[in-house]
Amino acid sequence: MLSPSQIRDRLRDSAAAALDGDETVLDQTASWLASLTARELVRVDHYARQDCYEGTSRMWAQAVVASPFPVVAVLASMHRDGYVRELAVGSLATSLDVVSDRALAVRVTDHVGVIREKAMREVLRRLTLDHAEHVMPVLLRIEQRSRAAIALALYLDALVSEYGEAQVWGRLRRSADRDLQRVAFQRSIDSGLLELTDAIELLPREKDQVVRRQLIRVIADSASADVIAKVLLGGRSAESRALGLVKLTAAELDVADVQRLLIDRSVLVRLWARRRWQEMGHDAASAYAAVARSAAMPIVRARAYIGLAETETAIEREEILGLVQSTELPLRKVGLSLLRGRATAQDVPLLLGLVADDQSRVARLASEVLVGGPRLWSVADLAPLKAAHDPERRRRAWWLHRHRGGWDAVIADLELLHDSDPELAALGRHRELPMYFQPTGTQRQRIMDLLATVPLDQHQRRRIGWVAGIPDPS
Repeated sequence: MLSPSQIRDRLRDSAAAALDGDETVLDQTASWLASLTARELVRVDHYARQDCYEGTSRMWAQAVVASPFPVVAVLASMHRDGYVRELAVGSLATSLDVVSDRALAVRVTDHVGVIREKAMREVLRRLTLDHAEHVMPVLLRIEQRSRAAIALALYLDALVSEYGEAQVWGRLRRSADRDLQRVAFQRSIDSGLLELTDAIELLPREKDQVVRRQLIRVIADSASADVIAKVLLGGRSAESRALGLVKLTAAELDVADVQRLLIDRSVLVRLWARRRWQEMGHDAASAYAAVARSAAMPIVRARAYIGLAETETAIEREEILGLVQSTELPLRKVGLSLLRGRATAQDVPLLLGLVADDQSRVARLASEVLVGGPRLWSVADLAPLKAAHDPERRRRAWWLHRHRGGWDAVIADLELLHDSDPELAALGRHRELPMYFQPTGTQRQRIMDLLATVPLDQHQRRRIGWVAGIPDPS
């Protein structure tokens, strides 16, 4: 989506091309306007009337009448002058292309009554399903505006009278406009126009999350237990798997399905799988323990350990440390997650080594374990990381230092301002000073040393020094 300034620049260039008859730019403009979503087109119409067009109203009126390019009338329909817009609407009535359809639909919400009525009359003449695919997204987008409140209903009634509700919504369900597609699916479901077999067929290849949710609901509410088990429990969406478990009772579920879903990647699915597993008379903790300590794939074992922790089953510290030191990435990550809040001072060298790991997720998890136990380590322990050649490792050291909070965070920022990497040094400029407690003597001395060479102006240095209780930071 373009920014307001980019939209204005694009419109200025297009307007100049319209007055000069520049065919190349006008073709590009037509393609651009045709590619916009309804949401974007309404934004463009808003910015077009903010003095984006050069030339007098007379020049634009002449261009609308004389130009053979429909896109000129489309641009004129967004002009700030009402007379030019009215003339453009009349010209657009003779053109049946995509941009003309959409431009007329936008003018249905014009603040000038005559223009609004003209545009509405012309829109109501365009009642083929091809025209509807262009017009309906715009009418849907402006439906909430008081001046266009009845436009969508009038157009939709005319369409249904011409083709019937089933054919209209069936076509609009295939719309490229996301908002219209969602409305079309919901209206089809509400009207009983979408069969269960259609929902089952469409669900596997549907990419839009909202539409997927609508189809899942149809299947969950209408299908038999065996269909729900087959379609929803094996679905790509976590919502479909969870809803399948909710809809089916323990007696209707297959043991193998529930056992598989115990180690699902979704928290909600695992929760409902455990509930059904217990209703079947099985112990979830035992099932998780068996998989976690088996020869299964690392990702499967990692999820089993997560499930085991979710059952609040105690896991020995030695076992957790074994996971942290595993050569398998999923097991290392789950080990670090389980170590959070259970680390000791003996684990600090291992954790600091993992902070320097090439895997950013491992480094992040190790950092979070250290942040959760700030009394286990000191700032001095970060020295090797701070001296690392790699800027990313120095950034991680700064992150850890900063998360100690208080004046340590200020010191971390001041140190980072001295970094040789400009992008990294810039991170140290956004600091908040602790206002309700003073730094320790050691911290105050370190701040004084840093302020002596820090690349900040005199006002910033004096402010930091004043809050830190340093009488003359210069």
